[in-house]
Amino acid sequence: MIAGEPISITVEKDVPVAMRDGTTLMTDVYRPAGDDRYPVLLQRTPYNKELGGLALVQTDAFRAVRRGYAVVIQDCRGRYRSDGDFTPFLQEINDGYDAVEWCGAQPWSDGSVGMYGTSYVGATQWLAAIAAPPSLRAIVPAFTASDYYEGWTYQGGAFQWGFMWNWVLPFLTTADLLRRHAREGVADFEEWKDRLIAAIDGTGEDQVTVLPLTDIPVNPEWSPYFFEWMAHPSRDSFWQERSIEERHDQVHVPALNIAGWYDIFLDGSIRNFTGVQELGATDEARNGSRLLLGPWTHTTPPLAKSGTLDFGAKAGQSLMPLSMDIDGATLRFFDRWLKGIDDGYDEEPPVQVFVMGEDVWRGEQEWPLARAVEIDFFLSSGGDANSSSGDGALVSEAPGDERPDVFLYDPFHPVPTAGGQLCCYPPTFDPGVYDQRAVETRPDVLVYATRPLAQDTEVTGHVRLHLWAATSALDTDFTAKLVDVYPDGYVRNLTDGIIRARYRQGTDRPRPITPNEPLEYEIDLWATSNLFRAGHRIALEVSSSNFPRFDRNLNTGHELGADAEMRPAVQTVFHDGERPSRLVLPVVPR
Repeated sequence: MIAGEPISITVEKDVPVAMRDGTTLMTDVYRPAGDDRYPVLLQRTPYNKELGGLALVQTDAFRAVRRGYAVVIQDCRGRYRSDGDFTPFLQEINDGYDAVEWCGAQPWSDGSVGMYGTSYVGATQWLAAIAAPPSLRAIVPAFTASDYYEGWTYQGGAFQWGFMWNWVLPFLTTADLLRRHAREGVADFEEWKDRLIAAIDGTGEDQVTVLPLTDIPVNPEWSPYFFEWMAHPSRDSFWQERSIEERHDQVHVPALNIAGWYDIFLDGSIRNFTGVQELGATDEARNGSRLLLGPWTHTTPPLAKSGTLDFGAKAGQSLMPLSMDIDGATLRFFDRWLKGIDDGYDEEPPVQVFVMGEDVWRGEQEWPLARAVEIDFFLSSGGDANSSSGDGALVSEAPGDERPDVFLYDPFHPVPTAGGQLCCYPPTFDPGVYDQRAVETRPDVLVYATRPLAQDTEVTGHVRLHLWAATSALDTDFTAKLVDVYPDGYVRNLTDGIIRARYRQGTDRPRPITPNEPLEYEIDLWATSNLFRAGHRIALEVSSSNFPRFDRNLNTGHELGADAEMRPAVQTVFHDGERPSRLVLPVVPR
């Protein structure tokens, strides 16, 4: 088949595919007309296969067919036209294996299968890959996680409330309602529909502030998985049997991992790449995997604009790809692993990083960068780091005797989320870059900043904060956000993190704290790549809430979602010789 040559395409809709337990999953097939055999690209989605021929779900099916592939798009078990009950994640292991082997055995298939797709559709790839179906040759998971506790449902022990609200309601429970109504009829269908619309749109009386959290407008009979997730606030066996991260050694195929600096699954995407590079079951998996890190939010195709900042035509695919063609990169990866086309791909750097601030793409041989140097930036103040008007500083020398900083965390009035690594419904919860100046005016936000930089300083890699703090509460949260402060005062968010006090020593189980006892908390701020220009300042925001991205810690020590009681807490942040709080940044020499 010659690239660009007009071809006839055969489309088969609602092909029934039987899983090993007899459940039928409905499947659409797009392929070149005729009797030839082609490698197969499979997408398994909970979001309606009828949308699968569109570029909006990563990789235009018709472009792939013109490239010489058969494309198969399947509704996951319990979704839209497929039979069965939807049991997120766990069901995709066996179903993924069976779907891949069905694709490999069709008369129009040459026996080689690749998988592609974004978000949960990336999860269906990894979950199939750990089952190691023989026909699977490569996967291209975009914007997806490595673990469905950490980084998907929880982060640092805090519940990802904004994600649950903006993913579960519009994308999962809405489908549950419509599917049940179409098959059985729902007596109060109009009432439930109106409730969901109001919740998704954020209308009514501050619906996202609902307490207890279990009062979210989700029907437990139709969508029991949401309440199962809340019932497992620790990373116990429920989560471990669904995890990819613990099974990287079972992955036999290479993966092209596509990730965004402002995506909610940034950390998991990176972990999947590094985990398979280290532990993959074959040389192809270890040496053939790739990582593409752009300035993107959770959008497909990735766009140049992230929140309020446009990173330029080179950054995103948009409608007219110039320097970044995600579809093209995906198909080239499949050409290498499904067709064996040798065009020098193997000799290219396995990591492509977009360096923000400089706004350039750069090839790298590894992640994290071996040449990056971890440098401590110590928190310092005269005891008045509250807001950007305070005296908080980031300094190179460890502090001596300094007064701590104190603020009141009131869950009645949490620090609002302003962009960041978010998902999934931008009209009510917009991700990406936002000016943080309004956030930094609050007295419950401590701000520590360097002096204006004398020279350009690149930070590329994983960021963490060692925070010495105490709280008057039985349990609380501490948050951290890395920002770039421009000479004119504009404050650009880069990355952030959170730790729930009871999970400071690990999320396997809660470990109670003693009120007012100073403890060291390590906050994982995930990763970034940014060139802080000369004259800019590196700054850190410390607080105890980032709502509604994370649920408010009610400071009571009660179980997650148990009640609506809230208590204010006095928070103390230490930075002295005995308790040196420090921000650790990976600085790349230039």
